[in-house]
Amino acid sequence: MDVGARREERRSRRVVRRMDRAAARVERRARRRARPGPLGVLLGLVSVLGVVAAVAFGGASVTDWFRPRAYVEVDGRPVRVPEPAPTDGRLLPAVPVSTQGTYAFLHTEADGSPIGYDPCRPVRYVVRPDGMPEGGQQLVEEAAAIVGSAAGLVLEYAGTTDEAPAVGRLLIQPERYGDGWAPVLVAWADEATMPELAGDVVGVGGSAAVPGAHGQGQWLAAGRVVLDVPDLGAMLEAPGGHERARALVVHELAHVLGLDHVDDPTELMYPVNATRTDLGPGDLAGLALVGQVACED
Repeated sequence: MDVGARREERRSRRVVRRMDRAAARVERRARRRARPGPLGVLLGLVSVLGVVAAVAFGGASVTDWFRPRAYVEVDGRPVRVPEPAPTDGRLLPAVPVSTQGTYAFLHTEADGSPIGYDPCRPVRYVVRPDGMPEGGQQLVEEAAAIVGSAAGLVLEYAGTTDEAPAVGRLLIQPERYGDGWAPVLVAWADEATMPELAGDVVGVGGSAAVPGAHGQGQWLAAGRVVLDVPDLGAMLEAPGGHERARALVVHELAHVLGLDHVDDPTELMYPVNATRTDLGPGDLAGLALVGQVACED
């Protein structure tokens, strides 16, 4: 780690400690006051938050003082949660829930509602072409169009990458992808390089639930799909194999967008699927719901 990186790490840790101490001071001050009026509490909060914002973010405006930045731990050090890009609202209309069936979510809020990708920004994905069988790129693009349409989300192809799939993927990789959340990674591997693909597992997929830039709300980010080269390659060479292989990629991308496995064998999100090649009624309902989450301000 170079001098600049170490300096930034120390600065980040000092900021987090100062924010924690400031919050503790506010809480102690509030407890000491005997039933204070609302104006007194508000002024105390403004004073402390203003100091924290000035220390943490330099020349922040008065408005920014009321929007403290959230942090996540990346590779053992605190990193600021990326600010979302400006937006004018949803990129696609919300998809109404028009079917009934079985669905489940991988990540939920306390009230059981799903956590999903921000529908006001594109869900960018990159493909690692190493080991990709012939027809693999078309397979991924078709599957992305299917799940994106069902969820009312824009899945945007952002090119190729040299990032190797890993169990513990870094959520932010500034050297490779810039300062935002890492895009969804689609990669090809085998069980020798990715133990998760051992046995009958043809693919794995999912995303991380992360806080908003200012600590309010949760969204999905930095998803990954890893596909088994020998299994899908053999499937693509068989009669009708393209449709079956595409269904498996759709299944994994649905995991990325927030759907979990279900116990209903008539749905594509059933963990062992040998016949279904399209989204079932519950799959469609679940994807519509994960695509209806609020946008990040």
